[in-house]
Formats: sequence, C-alpha cells, structure tokens
Amino acid sequence: MGIPVWVITGLLDSGKTTLINQLIERELDGLDLLVIQFESGEVTCAPQLTGSRSHTRGKQAGRVEKLVFSKGRLEQSPFFIVNSIRNCLKQRGPGQGPDLILMEWNGMEHFHKLEEMFLQFTAKTAIHIKKVVYVTQESGLTTGIPNAGAAAFSQIGASDCAFISRRGRRHMGRMTGILSGCNPGIKVFHQRKWDSFVSEMFRSPIPPCFWFLTAAAAAGIYGGICSGLNGLDFPAGRFVSTFLGVFLQAAPFLALGALLSSLIQVYVQPSWIRRTFPKTVLAGQLFAVAAGFCLPVCDCASIPVFKGLVKKGVPLPAAVTFMLVSPVINPVVILSTWYAFNGNYRIVAARCVLGIVCAVLCGLTFLIRTPGDCLCEDPVPVQAGCVDYRIPAWKGTGQSRLGLVIRHGQNEFFSVGKFLLIGIFVSSLFQKMVPGGLRAGEGTDPWIALLLMMGMAFVLSLCSSSDAVVAGSMAGNLPMGAILGFLVFGPMMDIKNAAMLRSGCRPGFVVRLLFTTFLVCFLVTALFMACQKGGVPIWI
Repeated sequence: MGIPVWVITGLLDSGKTTLINQLIERELDGLDLLVIQFESGEVTCAPQLTGSRSHTRGKQAGRVEKLVFSKGRLEQSPFFIVNSIRNCLKQRGPGQGPDLILMEWNGMEHFHKLEEMFLQFTAKTAIHIKKVVYVTQESGLTTGIPNAGAAAFSQIGASDCAFISRRGRRHMGRMTGILSGCNPGIKVFHQRKWDSFVSEMFRSPIPPCFWFLTAAAAAGIYGGICSGLNGLDFPAGRFVSTFLGVFLQAAPFLALGALLSSLIQVYVQPSWIRRTFPKTVLAGQLFAVAAGFCLPVCDCASIPVFKGLVKKGVPLPAAVTFMLVSPVINPVVILSTWYAFNGNYRIVAARCVLGIVCAVLCGLTFLIRTPGDCLCEDPVPVQAGCVDYRIPAWKGTGQSRLGLVIRHGQNEFFSVGKFLLIGIFVSSLFQKMVPGGLRAGEGTDPWIALLLMMGMAFVLSLCSSSDAVVAGSMAGNLPMGAILGFLVFGPMMDIKNAAMLRSGCRPGFVVRLLFTTFLVCFLVTALFMACQKGGVPIWI
C-alpha cells in the first residue's frame, strides 16, 4: 500500500506551512513524520521539531524530517526528485519508514504534475496519497485563484477538503460557494471546525471489498424491487431495457461531441475566432450562424468563447447569437438528431431552422437597451459541466496536443455524462408512468406539453450532442411541437449553462437572457405548432 501521504496545497502565503505546523504540534504527537516542501514561504516548518525529539502535552514526539525542493528543480527534473525521495525512504531500511508524509505542493504548479510524479511507476508502490487539502484565504479566492488559472482549479478539483486559514464571517458563504462551484464534492473547514477537520483527515477510505458487497446487495435489492413492481403492474424489466437502450444509443454521440469539442478547443485558438468575427451587427449575426454550424462545440463549451468575444469588442447581439445557435445546428447535433428520429430530415430541418430563428431573435433583443457591461470584473469560473480544462503538456509536440485532447475529452465526457444518465432515467420513467391518453395524444393541450418539455430541458441539462436520443425516446408520447421545444430550448439554456454564465456575467444580464430565451423559444415554437394546424405543408 505504501506510506500514507497528506498533500497540502494552495497558493503562496495561503497558510499551508502554518497548517502543517498545527497538525504536527496538536494531532501527530508520537509519529515519525517526513515533511516534503516544494516551496518555502515566510513561516518555517516546525522549527522546534525538525530533526529532533521534543515533548508536547507530556507526550514524546516522533522524529520530524524535512526535504525541500525548489520550484526550479521541480520544473526541470521532477523525476529526479521522485528518485531522491525514494532513496531517502530506502535509507531508513525495511519497516523503518515514516508513519506519515506531509507534502506541501507548490501553489503555481498543476496538480497533474504531482500525479505524474507519484501515482505511476515505482513511486506508486512506495507512497499512497490518502488526503488532499486545499488551503486558502479570502483574498486567495477572489483574486489569486483566477490569476493562477488552471493550476489553482486543478488543485481544488483534486482536493478532498479545503481549509480556510483566515476568514471573514461575512464572506464565508460566498467562499464556500466558490470552492463548491469548482469541486462540488469538496468539504470546507475553518479554524472553528478544527475537530471536524481532523476527523476528516483521519477518516479511512472505503475498502474495495465494501463496493463488492454493495454491488451484491444492490443486485439482491434490485431483484426484490423488480418482483414487487411487477406485482404492482409496473414493468420494471422493460424500464431497465428502455434505459439501457437509450443510453447505448446516446453515449456514442456524447463521446463524439466531447472529442470534437476538445479538438476545437485545443487546435482552434479563441483569439483566431475573435479576430475573424465581424464588428458590425448584421455581418456578425450571419457570421455567428455560419460559425455555429462549422464549429462542433457543445452548449457549455460555447460560453467561454462568448465571454472572449464580448471582451474583444464583438457586438453583444452577435456574441449572444453565436452562443445560443452553435449548440443547436452544429454537425454532431444534426447527425444525432437524424439518427434519433430514424433519418427524418424534416425534424432535422425544423430543429435547425427554429434554432437559428430563436437565436437570432434573442440576439437582436439586446439592441434594445444594450447592457453597458455584461461581464463581471473578477469572474471566477464555475465547474458546472464540461469546462475548458487545460492540462500542461510538453509544448511544441504533436504528442502533447493529442494528450491534451484526450484528457480534455475525458473530463468533458464524464462531467456531462451524469446529466445524460439523469435525463435518460427521467425519460424512461416518463414513458412508463405517462397516462395512456397522453400517449395517444388525446385530450392533451399542446401548450402545456410544450411548457412541460421546455421546463424538463432546463432541469435535465443534457448535452446537445446527445439530447436528441432522449427526445426521440419520448416522441411517441407527446406532440412533435413539444419535442422540438425540448430540442431547441435545452441546448440554449439550462441549469449548467446558467451557472457558468453567472460565474462570469452580471446577474441582471443572466436573468434577462434566461427569460428572453425562454419566451422567444416558446413563442416561436408555439407559432410553428399553430402553423401546422393551419395546414402549412412542413409537418413532420
């Protein structure tokens, strides 16, 4: 298993060394410790304990040794450092290693480098990373994290918990919200919750056998539930078959969309898009539609491009149009829609046309009382879905770019995959629970069905590259106009998109865009449904 390691990370002067000293003096009495530092701040690490024995609260303290490596050495020869640490551990002899390693990671280095150094090859057998703690202050959250960029976000994303070293009571909720936005599973502690923090640090991870027993128990429970539901005339077996069938159809399109989106983000620079984008409203609207068709980016990947366009002076109507239209009409979405509806080109055409009309109209509404500045001064991105997750690589090589594409696509696929699973579950349940009259389309108000599907699209937050498969599974239960409302409004605005916009845009702009998009999509789709009843020959 290796020697357990606690990784303490965070920006410079955030209080990492102070936290290590507190842990050594208050909680780690009697243990042999090895402190590995990759940066040196103003505070000295355990000066009264290093390399000696002392007494704390009447107990005999164990030996505390320290290894310090500069940032330059970390950048130039990281695997030499790994060998040095392994040699230091070997010199102690078998069974004589430290009880615990406290590793202070450099705040400006990506966490991926630590993983490369210590989670592969021989280092993986020598040490075992048990806990990762992100240490921060209030100023580090509001200014330091955005300035540090991908390095800070990768550290927060890899952390099990966060410790706020110095805090202001007023802003505790906001600070916790920022950290949770970057890592929804992170646990936040501060000095007054020291006992809870220590309990979390000493809590052992769940052993692998637990998951085996859980899987066995789940299988037994599943069998019992299926038997009980079948007795209540609920077709549990058909529900599972429907769920798996829709998932197996949607997953390839989600993977394809994530891969192509990653290729675009790695090989097509946002600066090129900003330079090419016209600066006039009419030309910008036309270019936004053309660019949305040519660039296969998912719905939340278009938001960072939108922010860059606004910063570069592109007219707000054109930038809004690009952000809204690109997830609806790009090639991957067209292909998945064609597949989901069995090659019905009329549905594909209707989705594209309605998407273009709604996006252009939403963009033009910002000619009326155009906001002076829609972006925040110090935006802090929220990791709500597939994000622009940059990982350092070897510059100037094809291998580095390919590795970046794979890792970006992997992160994007698993980030959005959970929304896909929820959406498929709800749609499968909807098909089995929906009343027979609604299935046959009898006595169903189409406007209510349209509102229902648009609301479901907002809540489910499906990726635009795979939402057509979910919609196709419900096409037999609802009017086609309601299905189109789901396919048009969902990619433009949902929960994860609103969260990402709120992280970098002013609340007034986000609220206005949300209600404008909903209203325009509802009216345009409702007009389309009314025209179908009037005999316009474009029925699907």
